[in-house]
Amino acid sequence: MVLLAAAAGIAVANVYYVQPLLQLIADDFHAPARTVGLVSVMMQAGYALGIVAFVPLGDILQPRKLLVAMFAAVAVMLAAAAAAPTIALLAAATLAIGLCTTCAQVLMPFAADFATPAQRGRVIGMMQTGLIIGTLFARAAGGVVGAHFGWRAVFWGAAGLCAASAAALARVLPLRPPRAHMRYADLLGSIFALVVRYPALRASMALGVLAFATFAGLWTVMAFHMHELGYGSDVVGYLGVLGIGSAFAAGRFGVLADRRGTLFTGTVAWAILLAAFATLLIAGWTLWGVVAACAAFPLGLSLNQISNQTRIFSLDDAARSRINTAYMFTNFAGGALGALGATLAWQHGGWNAAAAFHLALVAAMAPVLVWYRRLDGLRRS
Repeated sequence: MVLLAAAAGIAVANVYYVQPLLQLIADDFHAPARTVGLVSVMMQAGYALGIVAFVPLGDILQPRKLLVAMFAAVAVMLAAAAAAPTIALLAAATLAIGLCTTCAQVLMPFAADFATPAQRGRVIGMMQTGLIIGTLFARAAGGVVGAHFGWRAVFWGAAGLCAASAAALARVLPLRPPRAHMRYADLLGSIFALVVRYPALRASMALGVLAFATFAGLWTVMAFHMHELGYGSDVVGYLGVLGIGSAFAAGRFGVLADRRGTLFTGTVAWAILLAAFATLLIAGWTLWGVVAACAAFPLGLSLNQISNQTRIFSLDDAARSRINTAYMFTNFAGGALGALGATLAWQHGGWNAAAAFHLALVAAMAPVLVWYRRLDGLRRS
């Protein structure tokens, strides 16, 4: 589990290295914020496409071979991004990185296979710890290394980490037989049937979309906002480190989901997100306001993710990879839309418009929670 959590963190970090580097990239290529913001959008869109293309294969292929190949491929794509001579080629490279680095989502249902139903929340919490640490490391390392050695050095370092991960997984990852035997086209077609069959999956997808849109959108405009306040990319990286508490709390959140249920933990997550974005709207022009929100926001996001994945991984043992595909595809499609929406809000109304946009996304989670509460009550009655 430690190996799987560490590998997941290294993989997911690739999606977030670029966020604190956007101002540096804009300066290097002499490009406007709108153009550079599309680099982040392409990363999110690539990840969403990669989830559909590769994550379902975890149900019909040997996961070890699939994971080693994906880690090796993303190492090559990161090297291509580091050497990109134009902003257009960098955007193309980030699209490919997003496509290949979905190995983190192949790892998640693989880890759930090792858990009993009563311990599934705890295992998902452990994996979430790895993902959070990877995300925080990406932002901190991206911001600090980028400020001192340039943004290209960040991508070269990430390429080395992924190459080392491919070698480690090839050596020690346990074998697991395929869960299903079907053609690739039928595999993809069955994902839609799973979404139709399970209302709990649809509710989790809706909650995940809205929460992840706030995550991608916030960090897309944060570098520009901190530059506006007079701070550099290193400070943006330090802001990411403020979420370290949520990484160490993730295991306890998983246990809480096992004991109190995912509806309870999902509601707590929503309240934390609402408070964080209300703070950004009211006090986002002050450093203390940004710090307070960036400390609380990852906690709510992590608890929301643990609640959703604990819920969906209990639905069908033989289809976990496909269920995770449906869930994570909509998450990162929401991330791409969130990044795009935040970029447009920033362009037309600055920070106040961007903060209001994110608060509206969080508010939209409330009716979904109410609907699932009624659905859960009918199921238990």
